[in-house]
Amino acid sequence: MLRRAGRILSGYPSSNPEFMSPSPRLSRMEFRNREGNEEYAFSLPRRNRAPGTSAFVRAKDEATKIEHCLRSILPAFDEIHVIDNGSRDGTAEIVRRLQRSGDADAGAKIHLHSYPFAVGRFGPEHDETPADSLHSLVYFTNWALSRCTLRYACKWDADMVLAHEQRSAFAGLLAGLGRGWPAAWSLAGQTVYRMPDGSFLARRGEVNREVRIAPCGYPVRFHKREHWEQLIRPRRLRTRHFAPVCFHELKFVDEEEFDHWSTTEFPSHRKQREWATFQRLRDERTDLAVRRLPSTFLDDQIGPPRRHGSGGGRAGTSPGGELPVDKRPGGEQPARKRVLSRLMPRFLGIGATRAGTSWVAAQLSAHPQIRMGRKEIHFFDRKLGAPGASGSGRERLNQLRYLARFVRARGGGRIRGEFTPGYAVLEPEVIRRIAEWMPDVRLIFMMRDPLERAWSQARNGFPRWRGKALESVSRDELISYFDSDPVRRRSDYAGCLRLWLEHFPPGQFFFGFLEEIREQPEELIRDLFGFLEAGETVVDGASLARPVNASAPVPMPDWVRDHLEREYCFDADEVSALIGRRVPWSR
Repeated sequence: MLRRAGRILSGYPSSNPEFMSPSPRLSRMEFRNREGNEEYAFSLPRRNRAPGTSAFVRAKDEATKIEHCLRSILPAFDEIHVIDNGSRDGTAEIVRRLQRSGDADAGAKIHLHSYPFAVGRFGPEHDETPADSLHSLVYFTNWALSRCTLRYACKWDADMVLAHEQRSAFAGLLAGLGRGWPAAWSLAGQTVYRMPDGSFLARRGEVNREVRIAPCGYPVRFHKREHWEQLIRPRRLRTRHFAPVCFHELKFVDEEEFDHWSTTEFPSHRKQREWATFQRLRDERTDLAVRRLPSTFLDDQIGPPRRHGSGGGRAGTSPGGELPVDKRPGGEQPARKRVLSRLMPRFLGIGATRAGTSWVAAQLSAHPQIRMGRKEIHFFDRKLGAPGASGSGRERLNQLRYLARFVRARGGGRIRGEFTPGYAVLEPEVIRRIAEWMPDVRLIFMMRDPLERAWSQARNGFPRWRGKALESVSRDELISYFDSDPVRRRSDYAGCLRLWLEHFPPGQFFFGFLEEIREQPEELIRDLFGFLEAGETVVDGASLARPVNASAPVPMPDWVRDHLEREYCFDADEVSALIGRRVPWSR
């Protein structure tokens, strides 16, 4: 039941689509359960105003993990609410002991709550439980959310441990949440398995991403979905991505890690893969591509923070993983160098060729706050002059030659940038110079299935650059084309990204896929505008649906696919691990 302005309105809000965009007059939404238990009725405000970020942790029989979980996030969050769901293994007592441990933060930040009702497990049990029941996963999760009192809330699971190397970057993200336009944030996690002998393994590519941080209030709450609960949020609330792998999801092979499911016919690919990995490790099968981690892995995650992290988690980073100017090597920059740095573009589109980059560039050019020159100015791969010493006259002249490309750029927006997909395969020395010129630049990297990308490049390249219809090209000439270094390297996304990631933290990258352009273009482009900190704008649906620079629709012959599958055996799992998201073409 929902109470508004002293009246009772029927219906459970989270199952009612009309509440996706609640009336601004509704300052508080009250929830009643069908069992009539007033003690566990609750309310959600329209928004929490107190600055800071709350975490809520649902826990049931997590005695082996809960302390590591809480100690890892204790320095990051302003308050942590642990909701014990009838644990019988001492989970609640471990939390109380941590509260009494003498750690001032633990005593002040950790709050323990009890939710004693049996909750329907994921799958069929969840599907059969009404959303307004005390036994519903949705009601339980929204009740847990109602414990949070600060402006932002984070759903953190009891089997998750904050990655030690990302602690500083993650704290920077949380510290910046109260500033700027409100947003939801997705976090990526790597599954880590503990073997019965105490060793730890991580399977390559088992990286999962989920929206976990959002403004705290009833417009952002949990809704019943088939098999599980889902966070709903207003369309105006954009989603941003914390790029690096932020946490480790623990699974102990000698425990029953899937008993919170009421079926083993898992509906998601992610869960099917975890189940298959878990069973293989339990059966002591070794036919898996895994990384072995130190036996001290779990304790290392809650040790003192390192001065410098890896993968974007450096000390003193901003929410995007960027170092402030005064904390980069070299200290304060000379005045002339600072002026040139301020004039440099805010973003570069660096790849990949034939992966929807023309479509992305067209959408960016149409935004009133973005100023772009023509696509593919090819400065760094064709027109860059010989290097000079850092800060020398020769190097400043090179920079001025580059800035001249933006004098007549389209649009009058404050956000300047360019898109040249050939930059994906730049030499390491050139990437190093870009990092010196533009240490804070944001990088856009679009991808698609590597085999389809190579075939599209051939469909576009032969008629356009070689003056030949694709049908007239011989088999040997096509094979030579696909095996050439420029074409092959453009499909090796992991090889390209490793070079760029040596000079830029992952938080400065936006990763997108041609598949997203086809299936959810509006969500992709809004995420990209948010990444560039461009203001909200009306997105033209017709423009989003219109292909840009599409190559002729010639089907890929079977012999071409067979050849590319043999020769282009790039590891999709490696790309997934580098970008913190599962790639759509993973086989």
